Amino acid sequence: MKSLSFFSVLFIYLLLASPLILVKAANKLVVDCGNKIRNVTHCANGSLYGMTETIPSEADYMTLVDDLHPYVMRNPPRGKMGDQHPFGNAIEVARRLSRTPGALVSVILTDFLPYWPYQWPGMEKWLELVRQFIRDKKASGLTNWYGYEIWNEAENTWRDSNGYTFLEFWKETYKVIREMDPDEKIIGPCDGLYVESRMRPFLEFCKENDVMPDIMCWHELMGVELIPRRYKAYRELERSLGIKELPITINEYCDIKHELEGQPGSSARFIGKFERYKIESALISWWFNNLPGHLGSLLATDSKKGAGWYFYKWYSEMTGDMVDVKPPNDNSILVDGAACVDDDKEYISFLFGGPNDGTIQTTFVNLPSYIGDVAKVKFEKIDWISKDTVSYGPNSVFEKQYAVNNGQITVILNNCNASSGYRLYITKGDPNSNDIIESVEIPIINIPEGTYKIVNRKSGKVLAVANDSKANAANVHQWTYIDGNASHHWKISEDGGYRILNVNANKVLDMNAESTADGGNAIIWPDTGGMNQRWVIESAGGNYVYIINSHSGKALDVDKSSNDDGGNIIQWSLSNNSSNQQWQLIPVGSNTPIDVIPKKTTTTKAPTPTPTPTQAPSKDSCSDAILKKGYKCCSKDCFIVFTDDDGTWGIENDQWCGCDTPSTCPFAITSQGYKCCKEDNCSVIETDDAGKWGIEDGQWCGISDKC
Repeated sequence: MKSLSFFSVLFIYLLLASPLILVKAANKLVVDCGNKIRNVTHCANGSLYGMTETIPSEADYMTLVDDLHPYVMRNPPRGKMGDQHPFGNAIEVARRLSRTPGALVSVILTDFLPYWPYQWPGMEKWLELVRQFIRDKKASGLTNWYGYEIWNEAENTWRDSNGYTFLEFWKETYKVIREMDPDEKIIGPCDGLYVESRMRPFLEFCKENDVMPDIMCWHELMGVELIPRRYKAYRELERSLGIKELPITINEYCDIKHELEGQPGSSARFIGKFERYKIESALISWWFNNLPGHLGSLLATDSKKGAGWYFYKWYSEMTGDMVDVKPPNDNSILVDGAACVDDDKEYISFLFGGPNDGTIQTTFVNLPSYIGDVAKVKFEKIDWISKDTVSYGPNSVFEKQYAVNNGQITVILNNCNASSGYRLYITKGDPNSNDIIESVEIPIINIPEGTYKIVNRKSGKVLAVANDSKANAANVHQWTYIDGNASHHWKISEDGGYRILNVNANKVLDMNAESTADGGNAIIWPDTGGMNQRWVIESAGGNYVYIINSHSGKALDVDKSSNDDGGNIIQWSLSNNSSNQQWQLIPVGSNTPIDVIPKKTTTTKAPTPTPTPTQAPSKDSCSDAILKKGYKCCSKDCFIVFTDDDGTWGIENDQWCGCDTPSTCPFAITSQGYKCCKEDNCSVIETDDAGKWGIEDGQWCGISDKC
């Protein structure tokens, strides 16, 4: 956030007049209300040992448990002295949960056994324990079961000295369950983390011996940023073995910092990824062994709610369909979240949280028609101190009305932090309100996955790897295109930001040493999923794009505007006057660049008072290219919202129009919605990566290039 607080008292009134925001790519979230993922399931509303026979108490059950709409709770089969834990009997917990529609119990069969690692009783006694539980489970008459987990964390707790390999043990137990309870689901292998060197032989054995689990299972406790890669690796493993896609349960999840168990900001990122990848169920972990029954640290005491409870209450209130949320980087620890759209109840709910720099930009696209011309936006937050701190509920930060612009709105949120959880709740607004915030459409383009030539606008040469190298840290430069040279071809795909992979080297475009400086050098490197290897692609107009590093926020640039073969590729602060920063994406095998021009359509905005008539601008006050397309020139001093080869564009009377003169300050400033200062205002107040900033009429502005 740009703050004027460091100025003298003379300027303090400017803060009150118009606080302005600069939002980095690392803090932008896009909710696509038209891209429905699946029906709402509340997949992540479950926990390990989150309920016992007596905690939460019966008196608190409806308000603490039922109100959360829990999905899967994970409990021991017996929960008696001498077992792994002397609490949480699965049958008794299932009986308690039976009054809550949709709530299920997953049974951890290994919890028959004492100690850690589990004390093996021998195969005969083990199988008899399993048989006894199945008989008692069936006799209970309860039907709210998720399935049987045969073992837990075998990589740490199974010993071949037990007399069997883990795979042989799995087979014997599987056969008994199938024989006695053929309709119940079997869950496995329940490893402590996903490791392909363990998962591949397990699946191969299960396929060969017809003992495939009904639900695939592992924990996610070693870094939320690794979830997308593990999920994709597992699905690829299934395909390679000819196995149908299995439902996945993540039967323990938590931040790698265990003290953040149940924290709203941490949980938001897990929920976002589990919904995005259609995980069937996910259960909060249990790191604090003296506190069973706390719903995965959502309760601060046995009977008092913590901040996490209120965040998951928001989650439990979601109805309708989950929709796609694009975080700044799916393979990072950064802010993330999940959203739903309910077409019957006519609302949108978006919960989010996680690390950010204090300002988060949320853009909603493809808003449903029932939202109308004006969206009513309620912004709430729930603050967190610790898992043991009692919370008394969320705070409402604001309720505002936003004009809907071409089916979208952008809401910029200030004073955010990593630990709190946030919710935006959107319904139809009041078009007759006097306090409508005018939305400016942020052009959003989608690059189809494919293999491209990446051609520099100024030089006409392509992005290439020097000497066709395949080595780590090989330099990236520009070169005259050679047909069929795989070193000149780049595969672009969405993977936590755009991933740009050199086809010849099978390595990704990377900013060396995670540089954030002007002049940082572009190289290739094996894909680690880091933000310095992920890119934002934004329209530069006329089917050209800027390729912006997600870590540094700087644009891919040909050094010194070179036209030569071998011109070095670096990063540099974005400038709309620099054609050496602009690129075309041309599919290999074609000579036609992909269409990346955002559509110019009549925008839908809230009614505004009729302006005082002004003299019509002369035809030479905006570019001929704009006039030839059938658009008019805007009034004097129009607000520039978009720039392309035709000129600079504004919006008046719900129509696109041409602004009088091109921007004379950095595009990195005008692209954020700020105006250029007048040419005679050369008083620099602050300088940052975007350029030099001044102030006019209580507003930040970009210092003219002519100063």
